[in-house]
Amino acid sequence: MADILIHADRRIGRVRPLHGVNNGPVCYGSLLDVTHYYKRAGIPLVRLHDPNWPNAREVDIYTIFPDFDKDPEDPASYDFSRTDEYIRTVLETGAKIVYRLGVSIEHTKQKYYVDPPQDFAKWAQICIGIIRHYNHGWANGFHANIEYWEIWNEPDKPVGKTNLMWGGTWEQFYELYGVAAKAIKRFDPSLKVGGYGATSVKVKTFMNGFLSYCRDHDVPLDFFSWHVYGADLRRFVDESRYARQELDRYGFTQTESHLNEWNYFDGDFKTIWLPENEFVRRGVFERMKSHIGASFVAAALIRLQDLPIDAANYYDGQPTALFCGLFDYYGVPQKAYYAVESFQRLCEYSARVEALVDPSLSGGVYGLAAADDGGEAAALISNVTGPARHYAIRIDGLGSGEGGGAREYVCEQYRLDDQHTMQLVGSERVRSAEHEIRLFLPAHSVLLIRLIGV
Repeated sequence: MADILIHADRRIGRVRPLHGVNNGPVCYGSLLDVTHYYKRAGIPLVRLHDPNWPNAREVDIYTIFPDFDKDPEDPASYDFSRTDEYIRTVLETGAKIVYRLGVSIEHTKQKYYVDPPQDFAKWAQICIGIIRHYNHGWANGFHANIEYWEIWNEPDKPVGKTNLMWGGTWEQFYELYGVAAKAIKRFDPSLKVGGYGATSVKVKTFMNGFLSYCRDHDVPLDFFSWHVYGADLRRFVDESRYARQELDRYGFTQTESHLNEWNYFDGDFKTIWLPENEFVRRGVFERMKSHIGASFVAAALIRLQDLPIDAANYYDGQPTALFCGLFDYYGVPQKAYYAVESFQRLCEYSARVEALVDPSLSGGVYGLAAADDGGEAAALISNVTGPARHYAIRIDGLGSGEGGGAREYVCEQYRLDDQHTMQLVGSERVRSAEHEIRLFLPAHSVLLIRLIGV
């Protein structure tokens, strides 16, 4: 019996392009530019939060509108120059944008910009000024057609000086969101407004309070955004289902669910930044970029296909150290990048087809397959925590050739592991409606199979 069985003739929709990222392709004042890799990977959606070009502030409200006492109707009150340049680089990749309205994270003991705005209504008008600039050409702006506008990020931590993103009370945030969301929808009802970039849907008291407020005050919530960092894909399953359940329970059945920060992370957020943990810290972030992180990324993109989410953004894509697992700070693509690029190959096919993994491998091995109208097919298989051994991969239902006979294919196999970075490891001719491959897959490996008609 095959470990993975692919039915190339059983179509089950499309492969959903859920390989969005956070932040654009440039860093260090555009000294580093990985636009060509963004294009190769077909990055569909870029969320703007904590960019580093060259500072982590370009898209923030206070950067664009530095003097809150000024008039939000006056173009002279705004400084769009740096953010214009940054957004231009994102648009050049071909990706759509999620614009986070708010501030970047502040790790410093002294907080500078995370306190609630002095006037919520005026803050909302500043947000509208930004929308007018980037969508309507106002103040020598753009016509970028940015659809998603996210209000704030991770305000749901304990109130006080330890909160890196929000210095007010929870109730103050609910009110700010309500004022801004209503103002934005009045300005342009076609836009999708949402938030709040939940640190975790497990902060249930904050989430319940937010959803209750939006329901009871008739506040628009076109999308709800939330985050997961971890090394266990069961969290993705459980938390995506919980987010959907709670949205539906509060009456937001049409609200999109966005997992707009996620990554492989096997460390401890409470201790990893301690001064004497530098070697632990390095190990965590190097594993994120390695074949270990890559196999998790591939498995997550496969698993997300069948979970109740509408958009996803890996954190992050900009070529810096730490949380960017796709590139190093030289702009060199890491193994995790090649997992994303391989996933994109499947998105290019016209249909997703059935891929069945032996139940005994559940939770350790994941498979996804796609085919086009001409009968060519591809499969992405990730061995995250399954045994290191030879695997039997069977492909049924391959297309017929002229006259109804078997069509001839070249079956190419590319592998990513600790020794390979999506190199070709096998190629063979196939002339049958059924074909079986036996390949050795180490733990933490990814396999891309392509069946190309000849």
